[in-house]
Amino acid sequence: MLSSTFVDEAHHFKNLFYVSKMTRIAGLPQTASQRALDMFLKVRHIQQVTRGGGVIFATGTPIANSVAEMFTMQRYLQLTTLQGLKVDHFDAWAGTFGEPVTAMELSPDGAGYRLNTRFARFINVPELMAQFRQVADIQTASMLKLPVPELRGGKPTVVSAACSPELKAIVTELVARADRLRSGQVDPRTDNMLLVTTDGRKAALDLRLYDSSLPDLPGSKTNRAVAEVERIWRETAVQRSAQLVFCDLSTPGRGFSVYTDMRDKLAARGIPEAEMAFIQEYDSDAAKAALFKDVRSGRVRILFGSTAKMGSGTNVQAKLIALHHLDAPWRPADVEQREGRIRRQGNTNPEVQIYRYVTAESFDAYMWQCLETKAKFIAQVMTGDTSLRRLEDVDGAALTYAEVKAIASGNPLVIEKANVDAELARLTRLRSQHVEANYRLRSQVRHLTDELPRLERRLEALRQDLARRVDTRGDQFSIQLGNQSLTDRGIAGEMLNRLGERSRGLVADKLVGRFAGFDLLISPMLDNEIQLVLRGAAQHSARLQATAHGTTRAVEHVVNHLDEAAGQAEEFLAQSRKRLSDLHGQVDQPFEYSARLAELAQRQQELVAKLDLNRNSAAAVDAAAEATLVDANP
Repeated sequence: MLSSTFVDEAHHFKNLFYVSKMTRIAGLPQTASQRALDMFLKVRHIQQVTRGGGVIFATGTPIANSVAEMFTMQRYLQLTTLQGLKVDHFDAWAGTFGEPVTAMELSPDGAGYRLNTRFARFINVPELMAQFRQVADIQTASMLKLPVPELRGGKPTVVSAACSPELKAIVTELVARADRLRSGQVDPRTDNMLLVTTDGRKAALDLRLYDSSLPDLPGSKTNRAVAEVERIWRETAVQRSAQLVFCDLSTPGRGFSVYTDMRDKLAARGIPEAEMAFIQEYDSDAAKAALFKDVRSGRVRILFGSTAKMGSGTNVQAKLIALHHLDAPWRPADVEQREGRIRRQGNTNPEVQIYRYVTAESFDAYMWQCLETKAKFIAQVMTGDTSLRRLEDVDGAALTYAEVKAIASGNPLVIEKANVDAELARLTRLRSQHVEANYRLRSQVRHLTDELPRLERRLEALRQDLARRVDTRGDQFSIQLGNQSLTDRGIAGEMLNRLGERSRGLVADKLVGRFAGFDLLISPMLDNEIQLVLRGAAQHSARLQATAHGTTRAVEHVVNHLDEAAGQAEEFLAQSRKRLSDLHGQVDQPFEYSARLAELAQRQQELVAKLDLNRNSAAAVDAAAEATLVDANP
């Protein structure tokens, strides 16, 4: 019988069908994958056979682009739990853990804006993560501390290429295209914002991708990458270290290819073509295995590829010394997959280099900023930060009209706004944590203030009981049960056990005798058990034991350790008083960065106004409101 199924790289099955009334749900597929549906049916069958278990998913990127993808993983692994909580449909799940956000977006005909609602804000994050962690054992790189190479400089190296006049002209044309789309002059089937964005990314990579007749500029980021690859190749010639070059926008094929261009230029600089390879030219598993072996051995020292072809499963890390990002992918998971090829166990280099190539005043800066924002958002969730109850999701595969204009302007305010946004988000999280910490401190102050009088009364009662305690140790043992006074511990214990058994079902305390200066009672417990209680100024309890002598020893232990209990109560009271004093000094402290937060919020609004990022949306809202009034008053 099948006992368990292990699914590696489980993120490949995330395109599972879903039904929702909501639109534009980041992270959930617009069309279902047959492969994902097939996996879902198999998982459900195995879970039925194994009564809920039998399936293990493994992936380094369970959330590739949005927390909404968590719902898909939960459907695979804990559908029964979701059904029990009545959140097995996405809209119910989103209603519990998310909020819809209404904003102005491009209308389907490309002629203007419309109000659109999408799932973009997450709430009740601690509860969501508690539910998810019932089936997820999350181990981040910082937790595992695996023996992987250090990154030179502690972060990727950014290589910036200047924006040429030709590129500025292209971006200006892209702005004009965006304006034509906004005004409805172009059929969106002919041109749309996604095409505008793609063309902008291609031009930032190499002008010839946009128009093959444009010149090969010496300072382009492609040529900057050629120089870096050659330098590293020569510096590591003795070790025969290898490099990976990632590029998704211009793979080998018809027309101009950055791959071919770089290879030809590197060959012209003296690098043997036999030491360079395109992964796209190796189709079969056997061919790829042979290629990977050549890279690990240092026979192939420069390997070009895309994220899809050279991501997960590409185990070539043994001699890798450098990795180059010629372009930015859309998803943080793609960056992780790329960089996971080099920062990996088995790499013999203690330190590696990662390069990100950016063309100034182009779409590159926006792309990397978007990736960083998404990655931070996902990291906050995956690390289980319980101080965050709300998170803003990030979506987008195309830029807005306003963003295209801002990028085209070359305005340094664009970069400033990115920095202001990041700092404002950080300080806002700190303020939320400060508010919650203050709330917890006030709760503790109230609790300790109410608790201190009880602790004082408890200590005073223990002191009074110490004063009244009669010594029953050794031969002085004596206990009164009913009308009998007993000095034999065995007989006394036996009688106590019998009284206890006869008293099961008791609803109130029952006085049965006296011991060591205290009234002795039999008291019922919630679980239909019986305990013995010695009552003086305070009450002291002991449990009935299986043997007669055990019961007697339990009662004597309570009496003989009253001085120890009084000492502990006195120490706890002193600690509570000190704790209350400390809390009074901490509670209601002002937020340290209030002035800075207000300053950043004001600057953010100024930048939004200067960059004209909300004018169109505001106008559309006004237009929509006016149209509503007209409809309501014909």
